[in-house]
Amino acid sequence: MKKRVNQVILISLILNLILTAIKLSFGYVGGSHALVSDGYNSLSDVFVSIVLVIFLHIAHKEPDENHPYGHEKYEALVYFILGMMLILTAGLIGFDGIRNLVRYMNDEIGFVKPSLYTVFVAGIAIVIKVFLFILNRQAAKKFHSPSLKADALNHLFDIFSTSAALISIVLAQIGLLYFEFIASIIIALIIIKSSLSILKEAIAFLVDEAPSLEVIEAIKETALKVNGVLRIDDIKVRRHMSQYYVDMEIAVKKELSLKMAHDISEDVHDTIEDVFKVIHCMVHVNPID
Repeated sequence: MKKRVNQVILISLILNLILTAIKLSFGYVGGSHALVSDGYNSLSDVFVSIVLVIFLHIAHKEPDENHPYGHEKYEALVYFILGMMLILTAGLIGFDGIRNLVRYMNDEIGFVKPSLYTVFVAGIAIVIKVFLFILNRQAAKKFHSPSLKADALNHLFDIFSTSAALISIVLAQIGLLYFEFIASIIIALIIIKSSLSILKEAIAFLVDEAPSLEVIEAIKETALKVNGVLRIDDIKVRRHMSQYYVDMEIAVKKELSLKMAHDISEDVHDTIEDVFKVIHCMVHVNPID
């Protein structure tokens, strides 16, 4: 799995490098501010791919003495760093777009219509981004990787931002040059929206947030179906990236021997870990009449 995930990230890295070079070079030469803004967005994606390679290498390490629960939470750090980098990129793009729009409206500097070939460059970039989105989304589902899921979301918003750039370039061909700068601002807002979604999920992983009530209830109902379990006195579930840790108190007849009560708790333990994506289920037994 680790090898396949790294292959997906490597493909994203190479294509993002190509996209960055194409967008920035053709954007500057062709006079398209929106394409240049989108190029810097792709440049941030290059850094994201590099961070993913480094941190996923650590996250896939086996548990050790200092990390008995494994290293998976390093993926949450990837989430957080990715979100912060995207917000920084969005801020720079948005500021540049607003500055150029004000300068254009005040006739402080002359702006020229972007070259026609920048339309085709933006179109090619969209096709590549669609491919990267599909590749990362399918890999995220197959390998249950939150980092690839975040990167797929990033590529999806890149499709929207590059589409905005394409539309603005087309409109600029008929003299509506200010749409180039408006597109840069729209791209910045799209990136910020993507960043906030990623940061929210990253924080959820880092602070051991509980999963949805539906997941907790499903775990509870499954435990109640185990023979010998009379009720669930307490249950706590925390997310560990794409998996869970479960702490549960079950009630059994007080007349049972220690061995019988232990066997019931083991059945609950094994059932929960088999049915759900649970790393470990801790079961405490309470006696009742």
